[in-house]
Amino acid sequence: MLRPEPSAWGEGTAGLLLNPRLGPELTAHLLAAPFPDLPDHLWLASSGTGGKLKVVALSRTAVEASARAVNTHLAATASDVWINPLPLFHVGGLGILVRAALADVRCAPLAAWDPAAFVREASAVVATLSSLVPAQVYDLVANGLRAPASLRAVVVGGGALDEGLRQSASALGWPLLRSYGLTEAASQVATAPLERPDASWLPLLDHVEAQERADGLLSLRGPSLLTGWMVFQPDGTAQWEDPKMNGWLATADRVELRGRELRVLGRADDLVKIRGELLDLAALERALQNRVSAGAIRLDAEPDDRNGCTLRIVAENSAAAAEALAALDLFPPYARPASVEVGLIARTALGKVVRPGGRA
Repeated sequence: MLRPEPSAWGEGTAGLLLNPRLGPELTAHLLAAPFPDLPDHLWLASSGTGGKLKVVALSRTAVEASARAVNTHLAATASDVWINPLPLFHVGGLGILVRAALADVRCAPLAAWDPAAFVREASAVVATLSSLVPAQVYDLVANGLRAPASLRAVVVGGGALDEGLRQSASALGWPLLRSYGLTEAASQVATAPLERPDASWLPLLDHVEAQERADGLLSLRGPSLLTGWMVFQPDGTAQWEDPKMNGWLATADRVELRGRELRVLGRADDLVKIRGELLDLAALERALQNRVSAGAIRLDAEPDDRNGCTLRIVAENSAAAAEALAALDLFPPYARPASVEVGLIARTALGKVVRPGGRA
């Protein structure tokens, strides 16, 4: 079932789209696993929690349902041109390929991420649409690169887009649209409208239903949802599961719903309790990174018998560590990090920082 990244979306497109950064041991486990026989399905890895990797089965029908909904939301026409800077083993990159195929328009791939090359290629092909992750937006802003005049919308997914970064990119002409999506839903679920790119409440795309559960977490239903997934344990054993219940997929994302608009608050597993107070680890990490320009940082929470948790900052170099030390005023006194250390920061293929335990 293993196949290389497809160059086009056509009949017979199926198989495992393998992330080359998984490493030889995990790749061997994947290739030896007893995957069920699901014709016309693609398998993509999703970020795991607690050391578990989940490989999601998406049917051709699901992927196309998502692509049609995105095309409708972006008012895509035959005159559009996509440029794809995302790998096809990522659902965002795969989604671009399918959207372009269904609309019968050109899709120009970028061989590897390079911010200057992306701008040059987008200008050369007169690209009108694209999609980026926040780390790529950061690279464009850090290099002071202006958007090609032809671009009319760039969907940003794969993580939360900080408002300060969005405003900096907007000043350089980048027409960014925040989005919320997940591999298990074949890409986007909600995306900012073209006429209000700065919206924090995101309209649900027309193919999906959403419910806010009693615990404040989001459940989704619609034709783009996964068929199921293979869950890999740390020892390499794997089991097939269908996580849906009565057609609904329960996510770990904290949200607010307002009619058919959604605002993402964070993930349930980003919440930590220190001295009885709940803190959003991801939000604190983003605020800290806004003050640290010399390199990436990661905020870890470690169990503490007295306080519940103790925070620790890991920086990828000494300059970033010094900037983090100077930004400790961001933290309430009871949650001040116990240490700032220089250490290795693992990243996904799209630049997202990976926390201990394997979760991006």
